[in-house]
Amino acid sequence: MIGNSFKGICELTMTDRLDRIEASIEANATQIQANSAAISELRSQIEAERAAIGELRATVNSLVQVVEIHQRNHEVSQRNFEAIMNEIRGIRTENQRILEHLFGSQEN
Repeated sequence: MIGNSFKGICELTMTDRLDRIEASIEANATQIQANSAAISELRSQIEAERAAIGELRATVNSLVQVVEIHQRNHEVSQRNFEAIMNEIRGIRTENQRILEHLFGSQEN
C-alpha cells in the first residue's frame, strides 16, 4: 500500500509539474508572439522615421541653397549700395565745386 501511495503522489507531482511546464510554454509562446508583433511594428516605425529623416535632409539642403542665394544677392546689393554711395559723394563734391565756381567763395 505504501508503494501505491508513493506512486500516486509521484504521478500527481509529475502531472502537476507537466501542467505547470505546459502553462509556462503557452505563456512563453504568447509572449513570443506579442514580442514578434511589437518588433514588426517597431521595424515599420523605423522605416517611416528613415523616410521622414530623408525628407528633412532634403528640406534642409533646399533651405541651405536658398540661404546661399540670398547671401550672394545681399553681397551684390551691398556692393551696389557702396558704389551708389561713392557716386553720391562724387556728385556732392562736384556740385559743391560748381556752386563755388558760380558764386565764388562765400567769405564773411
